[in-house]
Amino acid sequence: MNVQPLDERIVKISNIIEQIGKLNKLIAMHRHQTKDRSMQEQYEIMRSQFLKELKELLENFEIKPSDLAAA
Repeated sequence: MNVQPLDERIVKISNIIEQIGKLNKLIAMHRHQTKDRSMQEQYEIMRSQFLKELKELLENFEIKPSDLAAA
């Protein structure tokens, strides 16, 4: 496992959360306005990839998804 300096990991987590937020808006737009299922699916795949990366980064801080659900 390649451990990055703490500040870089926090910046990366913040960037991923911002990207997920943007993708959520795009997914909602395609779901409710354009009905473009193809684009919606592409955005959902990208969102899933960001979530996987976020999960891995949070594990560096010993944070599991179940920890967040319990909060």
